[in-house]
Amino acid sequence: MKPPDNLTCRDAIRGMPLAFNARAARGLRAVIQFRITGAEPGDYYLRIADGECLFHEGVFPAPDVSIHARSDIWLAIAHGKLDGTLAYLMRRYRVEGDVLLLMRLKSLFSSD
Repeated sequence: MKPPDNLTCRDAIRGMPLAFNARAARGLRAVIQFRITGAEPGDYYLRIADGECLFHEGVFPAPDVSIHARSDIWLAIAHGKLDGTLAYLMRRYRVEGDVLLLMRLKSLFSSD
């Protein structure tokens, strides 16, 4: 399902649990922090545990991975206009923590 064109960065991250693939996350307990800058700044995190993914606003004290991105970059990834892995390799956003968890995002948030 393609996200709407008028989607805000907050809404894109808030909507990620709707695309959560619990089967791909079997046994995973993790927190993914988003530190968004640019036109739509904000701090958000996703907590994955027991086959569920929940959205929260704010900063988690010790996330497994933190993604630092400008809102325009993250929205381009959310809309499929920019490949997340390629954007990371091109240093379009920065990551702290478990890079392997970052590489699982595509499988964790897809209906496949």
